[in-house]
Amino acid sequence: MEKRKAEIKKVIAEIVEAAGAFLVDFSLNFFGKRTFMRVVVETLSGISLDEITAITRKINADTYLDQLIEPGYQLEVTSPGVDYPLKEYRDFPRNIGRRLKVFHQNPTMESPLEGQLVEVSADKLRLELPGVTQEVQFSDLKYAKVVLKW
Repeated sequence: MEKRKAEIKKVIAEIVEAAGAFLVDFSLNFFGKRTFMRVVVETLSGISLDEITAITRKINADTYLDQLIEPGYQLEVTSPGVDYPLKEYRDFPRNIGRRLKVFHQNPTMESPLEGQLVEVSADKLRLELPGVTQEVQFSDLKYAKVVLKW
């Protein structure tokens, strides 16, 4: 079963990458004779509804997936949304200027830190907190969340 899931995920990742996006999350659940597949995709600049639709069509048109998942599946292709945890470098550039809550494991700083993301480099984030600028190394990062203004 795990080998089949890994093969399905590989096919999905190839389709997503060929469309210029990347696979953020993938789940495959079997309930009796029904199979539910959830695919979360994103691009560095943010993914559009048209791009999600195109990826959905490419996944649905893939005949190899039909062979791997018999007798068919229910597919959901979506973007991460603002409540999805940010974990990798690629998650942060499109969020520059937004307020984040950053959870980390650096014992010399409080966690979580909450501030405006002002800069992202290959190895760290720079946050503007009240009266101070704080840097968090990616090696110390657990995850971050966008803080919504309600």
